[in-house]
Amino acid sequence: MNGNKVQAKQQATQEALRQAMLFAGASVTSVQQLTNGLLNSERLEISASGEVKELQLVSETWHDNYVTVRIRADIFPAEQYCDSASYIKTIATSYFPVMQRQHTQDGQIQEIGQQLALHLQSAFDSSAQYGVISAIEPYTVRWQARQVRAQATALAAQTRSQFVLTGVIEDISVHRPNHSSLAFWKDSDPTRSFRFRTVLIDGVNGAPIFSKTYSMSAEWEFDKFAQLDASTHAFWQSAFGKALNEQVQQMLSDIDLSLACVPATGRVIQVAANNELSVSLGRQHGVMVGDELALYQMQEVNNPRGETFLQYRIHPVTVTVVEAYSDNALVRASDDSLLGNIQPNDFVAKR
Repeated sequence: MNGNKVQAKQQATQEALRQAMLFAGASVTSVQQLTNGLLNSERLEISASGEVKELQLVSETWHDNYVTVRIRADIFPAEQYCDSASYIKTIATSYFPVMQRQHTQDGQIQEIGQQLALHLQSAFDSSAQYGVISAIEPYTVRWQARQVRAQATALAAQTRSQFVLTGVIEDISVHRPNHSSLAFWKDSDPTRSFRFRTVLIDGVNGAPIFSKTYSMSAEWEFDKFAQLDASTHAFWQSAFGKALNEQVQQMLSDIDLSLACVPATGRVIQVAANNELSVSLGRQHGVMVGDELALYQMQEVNNPRGETFLQYRIHPVTVTVVEAYSDNALVRASDDSLLGNIQPNDFVAKR
């Protein structure tokens, strides 16, 4: 596109590596939907994960407007190194703000921040292994402000989520080159840029877990005065929409992988009778009857300079799930001892 051979070669190499990983060990699942006993629809879900030890570019062949590459890769199957990998972690977010609102005038895509959040949630629902976007607040949060930590912990408590995903669209401008001063009103080969900065934050202590900036540019095939709807199939099937979807898929992969071995954490909802506790982890998180969980408490400690630090105290008694519901569970001390000093809003985790 526009003679950008570096980008073309990079995209070809990424596609070759993606195909290699599928051949190296893909998991294929057939999903069938029945309606009144009749097969209504059927689709295939394909997922691949692995660790690339070595990547070699064997050859590259340049054509008029595309490039073909051949690679050799040593790919080893990914392993689960932790027990908490089987638990789903919940993520809350909001509509993503656009830093330069004037960038959305071309195409009238003022709702791109909302649609990007919804598209990312849909991608998590269909492909993620370790996390799910369980809540999207229907408003825009100014994640570029200094109060991000306080905003994130408040949103996590409000939505009962373990993590908060912040994001800011820093650039979504359109470049329309003029090829002739005599016909300056005729634009050709316009391109649209996209730069998105995201941070995944622990909803308990406000600490960042993952951060990355994603950027790309793609052909923008729409007129400057077009009235577009960023939620439509036509938008996401355009050249820019497809490139944006690739960024969404990369975000999903990066964020999901960062959650793999993070302990799934919930809160104590209620101290019930018979030495039992209600906790905010349930079947939707992967909790099953018989699972053993750890209890811990958090407290703030101030140093002489007034700085605040968080300390965690693990309770000596573990608990076992005796009843599991959709979004909560009932637990009891594993050794039937008394659960002393445990109160609502204390924490429970699968370590």
